[in-house]
Amino acid sequence: MNEIEQLTGIYHETQEGSLCAQHALNNLLQREYFSAVSLADIARVLDEQERSVLGHRSGESENMDDTGFFSIQVLQKALEVFDIELIPYASQQHIAQQAREDPQSIQAYICNLREHWLTIRRFGSQYFDLNSISTVPKLVSNTYLQLYLAQLQQSGYSIFIINGTLPPCTADDRLLNNTIDPTYYRSLTERLDVTRNDTNKRSKTSPGSSSLFDERDIQRALKESADLDNSEDKALQKVLAQSLRDVEGMDDTDSLNQKLLDQAIAASLINDASAAEKDNATTETKTTTGPTLEELRQRRLQFYDGKEKPTTEENQSKTNE
Repeated sequence: MNEIEQLTGIYHETQEGSLCAQHALNNLLQREYFSAVSLADIARVLDEQERSVLGHRSGESENMDDTGFFSIQVLQKALEVFDIELIPYASQQHIAQQAREDPQSIQAYICNLREHWLTIRRFGSQYFDLNSISTVPKLVSNTYLQLYLAQLQQSGYSIFIINGTLPPCTADDRLLNNTIDPTYYRSLTERLDVTRNDTNKRSKTSPGSSSLFDERDIQRALKESADLDNSEDKALQKVLAQSLRDVEGMDDTDSLNQKLLDQAIAASLINDASAAEKDNATTETKTTTGPTLEELRQRRLQFYDGKEKPTTEENQSKTNE
């Protein structure tokens, strides 16, 4: 049990394979009521009913597939046990109009985009996004709820209103009179995300890790969800594309600058080497073509010594005379 579960009492299933419909239902009901097997049984019953009514032959199921995806009909049938029905948010039913005008009047929503399902539910007086792809539940402020639902719609999500009474749960009891501070909760979730990522990295690098397959499934689900969201938002795609071009442009500029710098350094080294060779050649020329200062001084002394000797001999002969 992590710190958020201890604090809120929220039951939160995280992504396993492509079983997001199962996770969305159990997160909504706050207990592991359904499994992939039980939902598959419901899907097969629905398939048989549809074939008998429509006269379809046996073939691929319209209500489930091998990845673990289940249709809206399966979720509706599963919730009938709890006397709960799913009402399209965009419909003209009274409760749907009420939800659009005042989203906080509805206790919970289930949202679907192609093959991904997620749940938004109120505990006490606060809403939480129970998306199974997230490591922990995400707090959604009441003032942001309507905007969040509008963003989901704009991204292509189908939103369904939970119409009925949800089973009692620990989180409702714990948060009924205790409001979570958003700033503290955000810092707590960020810290837990970092801890979980570090744990996953260590498990990947440790020999004989048994969680590698599950982690691949989670990463694939994360990528699929991000791809689906991004594909529905053309403006975001343009920004991402421009950002990519900007980064590539920066890389090219940096490469060019580095190349020019390397060339300048090489040229400088060549110039230094040429200058050194020139200085050496000049020194050698001076050495071979002319005497040094010391040699000139010695020659001058020898010259004066030669001039002094005749004068001395001449004085001696005068003395003898």
